[in-house]
Amino acid sequence: MEWLAFIAMFAGGLIILGAGGECLVRGAAQLARQLGVSALVVGLTIVAFGTSAPEIAVSLQAAQQGHDDLAVGNVVGSCIMNILIVLAIAALVRPLRVSRNVIRTDAPVMLFFIACFMLFAIDEHTIHRWQGIFFVIGLAVYMLYTYNEARRQPKIVEQEYEQELRVVPRRRLTNLLAVVIGIAGLVKGAELIRDGAVGMATLLGVSERIIGLTIVALGTSLPELATCIVAARHHQPDIAVGNVIGSNIFNVLAVIGITASFFPLDVNPQVVYLDGPVMLGVAVLVIPALRTGREVSRQEGAVFLAIFATYLAWMLYTR
Repeated sequence: MEWLAFIAMFAGGLIILGAGGECLVRGAAQLARQLGVSALVVGLTIVAFGTSAPEIAVSLQAAQQGHDDLAVGNVVGSCIMNILIVLAIAALVRPLRVSRNVIRTDAPVMLFFIACFMLFAIDEHTIHRWQGIFFVIGLAVYMLYTYNEARRQPKIVEQEYEQELRVVPRRRLTNLLAVVIGIAGLVKGAELIRDGAVGMATLLGVSERIIGLTIVALGTSLPELATCIVAARHHQPDIAVGNVIGSNIFNVLAVIGITASFFPLDVNPQVVYLDGPVMLGVAVLVIPALRTGREVSRQEGAVFLAIFATYLAWMLYTR
């Protein structure tokens, strides 16, 4: 019955992690607005970081305890799943129109930094502290560029911010308490996910790399999946596609960057030579899919799902 305990621990961690992230984002966003920060800035900083908070918390917890395979697998698996599962399912719900900015800027930025990750990992099978700092600086530059672009159409960003958070006026102390509870939830949830994942890997006889690439990555990608499906159903394809591409950029720049800045990450050779190339290949593959008619069609979504099924079978076979 020990495996049930680990599954319960992992599932409970996901619930606490999700609730903590939601609490942190809403509390911090409303607190910032009360302090006079514009919705544009809040939407592009607090909300953007908040959606990556679960992955950051899980990878930091894992790396701190020396479970680098779990920390790196979480990011690589999330990047693969965001395109091959999240984007694919959203496209099956409704074909996704793509904005020019995503095609011209965001997708190439994603591809560039994923390629940087691969180059760093191949070099010494390690993401060093200076390389983590490089990613964090890259994140700051990307955020600054995004802010300058958003200033040209501030009302669109503000409308999306108001719609997404459904702001309800609350006292500053209440929002501050929400931030504290959210951070505590992220820490405890990530700890439970880490311990549950390590326990399941031990009992099942599979590597932490496999668990990180699959179960943990899927768990931390669920918010993106929910957001994309809702956006697709409500005829907001730009949000769906932008959410996936932006999440992958944050996975590399924020999750790997922040984690490696504190704890240099050893990268499993199988990640370097098997999973990493799949992540890079998927990033390359999605660009022509975005460019063809500026739309991700249902057929392309089905192809992405088939590719993921093939990758999953191959990964389990070569484990």
